Amino acid sequence: MIVVDTNVMVRFVVGGRQGADAARLFLKDPEWAAPAILMSELTNVLLGFVRRGSMTPDQAKAMCDDAATVLGPRVISVPPDRVMDVALECGLTAYDAEFVVVARQLGVRLATGDKATLSGAGDVAVGRRVW
Repeated sequence: MIVVDTNVMVRFVVGGRQGADAARLFLKDPEWAAPAILMSELTNVLLGFVRRGSMTPDQAKAMCDDAATVLGPRVISVPPDRVMDVALECGLTAYDAEFVVVARQLGVRLATGDKATLSGAGDVAVGRRVW
């Protein structure tokens, strides 16, 4: 199992050249987990693509469905007090800290491309070179 952040999931569902790394990660470890906020963040990113004319609303909705299928029951709720503690400890936003909390709670790695997360949570965060 591995926790993935929103950037990884966007790459995975959108595909293309940048999605290749995420697809390889999925083949290597298909049991992905994430905090519930991932779905809201993913929806927002895909909405931006729709508004820019890069995809249709139906395509974006299908990608959200794909992400929900990949995560299945591994969408984890996190306590706000723990998020606050980790955000302060690691110098992260509360949004990014949620992913770190889930990875630490599950005792697994966090796949991310976010430089602040890689720097602040090196105990769990791993970048594309490690995937």
